[in-house]
Amino acid sequence: MTKRLIYIFLFLLLIADLSYSFKQHLSQPLDGDMAWNLIPANDVKPILESPFGFKALRENITYANPNRFFCHWIFREYLLSMPILIQEFSEPIDSVYLACAISKTIIQILLIFLLGMSITGSTKILKLDFMIVAVLVTPFFQTNGYRSYMGIIDPSTTYTFFYALPCAILLLYLIPFIRQFYFDEKIKNQLFTRLFWISLAFVVCLSGPLNPGIVLIFSLLIILPKLIKFYFLSNQRGFLLRVSDIISRIPKNYWYCLIPISLLSLYSLYLGRYNSITISTQIPLANMYLKIPEGIYYQFTQKFGFPILFIILAINTLIIHKKYNDTEGKKILKIFKWIGIFSFCYILLLPLGGYRTYRPLIMRYDTIMPITLSLIFIFGISTLFLIKNMSGKQKMWYIPIIIGVLFIFANSDEPEFDKNECERSALQEIVNSKENIVALEHDCSVVAWEKYDKPEESELNAQLLTKWRVTDEKKYYYNK
Repeated sequence: MTKRLIYIFLFLLLIADLSYSFKQHLSQPLDGDMAWNLIPANDVKPILESPFGFKALRENITYANPNRFFCHWIFREYLLSMPILIQEFSEPIDSVYLACAISKTIIQILLIFLLGMSITGSTKILKLDFMIVAVLVTPFFQTNGYRSYMGIIDPSTTYTFFYALPCAILLLYLIPFIRQFYFDEKIKNQLFTRLFWISLAFVVCLSGPLNPGIVLIFSLLIILPKLIKFYFLSNQRGFLLRVSDIISRIPKNYWYCLIPISLLSLYSLYLGRYNSITISTQIPLANMYLKIPEGIYYQFTQKFGFPILFIILAINTLIIHKKYNDTEGKKILKIFKWIGIFSFCYILLLPLGGYRTYRPLIMRYDTIMPITLSLIFIFGISTLFLIKNMSGKQKMWYIPIIIGVLFIFANSDEPEFDKNECERSALQEIVNSKENIVALEHDCSVVAWEKYDKPEESELNAQLLTKWRVTDEKKYYYNK
């Protein structure tokens, strides 16, 4: 009975937090990359024509994002159809904001579910452990608050589809390895599983700029220790015989899960050389590496978010090392170590992804999202372990600390429910105007990163508003 009441209480907390997040997402303005992707602009057309980037290789040409087809495709399919469906019960302007908020909330729920699945080793959301984990990780999804430093769900719907969603797809791919390491579950070797994972590998590697590098680091960290271990265990003489013996010792399921996705990641990184966006904003590689120390300092110290997370992780590590250094405790400590190694390698690879003027220090909340999710994962798995293993007396002081941490994050995530009020009013002004060129009275950007000085700058946006049925005809607009 007590467990059921605790579960219901935690479930209500989770629903309240997700509802709050939905309201926050609903209040975000529309971003300036939407029309570029959805119309689409001429820069985007080659991506849609060549899903696997063969056009860039075959014609030796550069264009935007040749290795990110699935991000563009999913984004377009959803944002061109969902607002129209919602208009069955909503006004056109409201339908666009609702579609964006729904997508962000679904991706947030998906990541929470996948983290819960990774930490508990179960998909049973009705289990108390699963609900505890969901409540533990949810406050770290900052819509405002610490979002600029450790954000996962971006204010920009486009960026959410290009960063958070690919991370969710990659986490889904990696869950079997997490469960094999921590829960001793063998990776299934069935034909359907193989075909599904190989198909998913294509989506992982051709979705977003971060996944290929993560895959290669992860694969190396999985395979290299085993190669070293089996090298010393092998008693074969001769180089070729020894190599053959080492390879034969590695489980076959590792090969079909890691080799295809690693090869596809290498292909994706090579294809990235034809990305016109990266080429047009390139600076010397040495200069980018010189920016890394400043980026680390700025990203991890300017707000309380990361320091608080680091402190509670240090407390968890110390307690596990001193009091619970058994088989399961050692596994958690080993995960800490591997996440540290992964983070170090990942940061070293970041400059190779190219320079962006809007990320002057290379590191930003979106590029370090894999590190952020890894830290949230280790927080969840170590906290759940301690809660389950501590005595009642120990929980009396430990649980209030965890509640305090969660409260700090929840409290920092300010409502800011008025962020798109000006844009909404400006869109209504465009709808109400009888002119084909609307001089906006509202002093804010409208479906754009910046305000428009000239009506022709709104060409793509004007087309998009007609596709969304917000306007009956194409109307250009600019800010007075």
